[in-house]
Amino acid sequence: MKKTMKVAQLCLAAVALAATAQVANAGRPGGGGSVVACVGDSITAGYNLAGNQSYPSQLGGMLGSGYTVTNWGVSSTTLLYNGNYPYNSTRTYSTSLRSNPNYVIIAFGTNDTKSYNWDAHSAEFIPNYEDFISKYTSLSTHPRAFICKIPPYYLPNPWPSDFPDPTRITTEILPTIATIASATGSGIIDNNTQLQNHPELFTDGIHPTVDGANILAINAYNAITGAGVALLSGSTISDGGGSAGSAFDNNSSTYYDSTLATGAWVGVDLGNGNTKKVSLICYSPRYSGFEGRMVGGVFQGSNDQVTWASLAPAITSSPGDTYSSIAVTGAPAYRYLRYYSAGASSFGDVGEIKFFGK
Repeated sequence: MKKTMKVAQLCLAAVALAATAQVANAGRPGGGGSVVACVGDSITAGYNLAGNQSYPSQLGGMLGSGYTVTNWGVSSTTLLYNGNYPYNSTRTYSTSLRSNPNYVIIAFGTNDTKSYNWDAHSAEFIPNYEDFISKYTSLSTHPRAFICKIPPYYLPNPWPSDFPDPTRITTEILPTIATIASATGSGIIDNNTQLQNHPELFTDGIHPTVDGANILAINAYNAITGAGVALLSGSTISDGGGSAGSAFDNNSSTYYDSTLATGAWVGVDLGNGNTKKVSLICYSPRYSGFEGRMVGGVFQGSNDQVTWASLAPAITSSPGDTYSSIAVTGAPAYRYLRYYSAGASSFGDVGEIKFFGK
């Protein structure tokens, strides 16, 4: 009887937050050096996204070959050991421990807010979370642990009986996570503030879009590297042949498309007297068959809009249906930043551009 009930509970849990549980546990191809284990629920797994669009996958591209980033997310799981589908009961949990990470990013709480979990077991959240962290930090590699302030969720969503009260995250989950971070000495990653009041960054009210996942990835990047980079923004500039704002609206499904076939460009003016050093560029292509138009494109900086210098080598391959990243080293500070489309008949096509720096 108990076995039958347990099977039924697991089935209901899987349906509640994800029609198909997604577990993406492959590391970044070609990665090496330090191992970063991303542990969490469907937001980590990348539900509703292609595998290369999840935040761990994007993080791997940002960190580069000195790191191997692994995704141990399992849809529908809870941190609560007595939740309806506890993560620590999964095979993925055991495997993640054997990965011997140097860093572990832990992101739970969304499924814990369900009334049948939180109302019955909220008092167990802190001791369970502290014990969970210790299982990783006591490994032989003694990884640095980061725990995440989870994203908000929005109404309507496909599971209104499970997620009817978005305020529970703000009033109960987030303060509790802050308490746990302080008590355990864990780093804390704020994945909530930047997604507040932005339901458009969610595919279904619960799970981030590829653009939302990019925000989670840059937050993790700053935590792991200590780089402290921020998004550089300003007024848009362009060759005048398209909608420049579409390349900087945090929506990769919109795009810049110039009337100028070759040599088109689009960028930002940081403002009079404001120059910044770029250290990271994230970009996504115009999707649905236009990705290859970015081949040969180059990101540049200028202080007079006459002389432009390359921030990094030109793009050599089609970026695919996700964000790609370029690390920038040694570039001086610039006021004007742009993407220059050098390919023949490429029309400056680009979905989204993000310059990060200080």
